[in-house]
Amino acid sequence: MENTDTCIVKLEAFEGPLDLLLYLIKKHEIDIYDIHIALITEQYLQYLELMKELNLEIVGDYLIIAAELGHIKSKMLLPQPPEEDEEEEDPRADLVRRLIEYQRYKDAAEKFSNLEALDRDVFIRVSQDERQEDNESQMLKVDLWSLIDSLKAICTRRNFGWSDGIQFDIETMTLDDRVKQVRSLISLRKTMKFEDLFVESATRFDIVITFLSILELIRTHTIAAYQDFPFAPIKLIYL
Repeated sequence: MENTDTCIVKLEAFEGPLDLLLYLIKKHEIDIYDIHIALITEQYLQYLELMKELNLEIVGDYLIIAAELGHIKSKMLLPQPPEEDEEEEDPRADLVRRLIEYQRYKDAAEKFSNLEALDRDVFIRVSQDERQEDNESQMLKVDLWSLIDSLKAICTRRNFGWSDGIQFDIETMTLDDRVKQVRSLISLRKTMKFEDLFVESATRFDIVITFLSILELIRTHTIAAYQDFPFAPIKLIYL
C-alpha cells in the first residue's frame, strides 16, 4: 500500500504560478511583450506534471493559469477575422500586464528585503561569519524552479528517469526523519553541493524525500540555496 501523506510539501512559502511563468520566459530568453504561448504552455504543463510526481501540493492558482494559457493558445490558433476599424486586443495582453505588474512587485519587495538586511548587519559578528556573509552576498539566491531543474539534470545523468512516474515503495523513513538527517549533514559541513545529497544508489523514494526535505529546510530558513553565477552548481548553506 502506498502512503505519501507524510511527504507532501505545500508551495505557499515558495513561488507561485506567475513566478513559474516569469522563470520560463527568462530561461528561454523570450520577450515578455511577445510571449511564445505554445512553448510556454507546453513547458508550464511539464513542470506541473513533475511537481505532481514530486508530491508537491499544487494549489488551484496553478491550474487556473494552466487553463488560461490553454485558452490563450486556442484563441491564437483560430483564424484571424478580416481587418476591421477597431483592431482586436492581443489575447496575451492581459497576462503580459499581470506579469509586468507582478515583476515590479517582486522587485520592490526585494529592495525592502535588502534594507532589512542592512539593519541586521550593524551587529558585531565574528570574522568567520563576516566572511561567510560577504561571500553569500556575492552569490545568486536560487528559486524553486532552478532547484527542480537541477534535480531533473541529476536524475537524467544518473538514469533515474521520470517517464513512468515515481512509485513509492513501503518505506519506514518519514519526511521529519529525513529533514533531521539533511539538517545535521549540512550543519556539519556548513556548505555542500545540492547534488551531493543524492547518492548514486538512491531509490526514487530517496530522491523525492530528500528533495522535499531540502524545500522544508529552505522554507524554515534553516538553509539557503545559492549559485556563484547563473546555471552554476547549486550550493546549500547552513544559516
